[in-house]
Amino acid sequence: MMRYFKVAVALMLAPAALAQHPLVEIKVAGNRRLAGAAVIAASGLRVGRMATRADLDAAAQKLADTGFFSSVSYRYDPKPAPGGGSGYALTLQVSEQPATAAVQLDIPGQDVERLWQQLRAADALIDRHMPDNDRASAYYKLVIEGVLRKSGHPEEIVVENEGNVFTGKMGAVVFRSAHLPQVAAVRFEGNAAIADGALQAAMAKVAIGQDYTERSFRRKLELNLRPLYEELGHLTVAFPRVNMTGSGDSTAIVTAVIDEGPAWRLGKVVLKGDALPLADMYEAGRFTYGAPANWKQFMKTVEDMEKVVRRDGYLKVSSNPVRSFQDKTQVVDVTVEVAKGAQFLFGELQIEGLDDATQQRLAGLWKLPKGAPMNQYYTDDFSRSVLPSLRGKYKTFKSELHMHKDANVVDVWLKFQ
Repeated sequence: MMRYFKVAVALMLAPAALAQHPLVEIKVAGNRRLAGAAVIAASGLRVGRMATRADLDAAAQKLADTGFFSSVSYRYDPKPAPGGGSGYALTLQVSEQPATAAVQLDIPGQDVERLWQQLRAADALIDRHMPDNDRASAYYKLVIEGVLRKSGHPEEIVVENEGNVFTGKMGAVVFRSAHLPQVAAVRFEGNAAIADGALQAAMAKVAIGQDYTERSFRRKLELNLRPLYEELGHLTVAFPRVNMTGSGDSTAIVTAVIDEGPAWRLGKVVLKGDALPLADMYEAGRFTYGAPANWKQFMKTVEDMEKVVRRDGYLKVSSNPVRSFQDKTQVVDVTVEVAKGAQFLFGELQIEGLDDATQQRLAGLWKLPKGAPMNQYYTDDFSRSVLPSLRGKYKTFKSELHMHKDANVVDVWLKFQ
């Protein structure tokens, strides 16, 4: 989510009054990612120009309004002007907002790389990553619209937040055209393994009636059709061309060309990682070697292997499958890179919402000792075993794992209401 934030704008170590004299020198302090020249340009101040206290306040506020800074302040000191007379040396003190959000430009008819060059030439604050806040988005929007207008392509731009479907976190800030055709129909060419009806059903719910750009449509293909093909072992499926034709002033018929590629069979699976219980993990995995490489099932099997180390306290284990395709045999070998992470130990059991006698009884049934590796699944197994005997004593139940901030220790809370 984009968010608003307050920016401190202040005066630092300045004389009591500022007469109207020229700025002899302007410096920037505190900047890390942004060039000093870019910050000065964005402030609107120029060396040689007259400046009053009100002018400097306005410049500081102008920088704050960009959304690029968490604080902006300034100081000035007397300094002789070239050719005689007096002037001021100004220092702009800034603290930058982190640029954590990737920026995507999705404007039909525009060469994206050329547009990036034009944006950087127009305003050096603009880059491919930006602060994640509404002021910065508004600033980008104005710069993009200004560049398009100057190049003879006036366009209203809207801002969208694009989430990362794999992490659930912010993926990118997308700046796209406000007025786009809507998808009226989707057609396919080159498909054989999956019939048109199944493909259209998968795309209808996410594409029909939605605004069309090639970038957004391709993203829908990747998120909605690729998984269907990968379940059949077509791991190298590609969508080489997407064509759009108009069916009216504001609607589009989109044709996606599909290169299904071969149905790959699963070859060798190798686990890599430090101190892995390989025998137990392979036993838990039981991959279907030689069968079509159903990737959905493969990832479910990887999850089953991870359970082996999660039971031993490695709650943040992660796996990265790396595929190696053998074209001659149409076999895919996979190396699964496993990072166990830190081992967590069990701390305390907390039970609330029941009478004291029942809580003491449950505590006595709990067999995971303090200091033992935190078995992620023991809590679920314990809950299933004791809940039937507690009918009538509670309406709702939930269990929570509370990780200590300063140690790899986990407390378990059983909450009844």
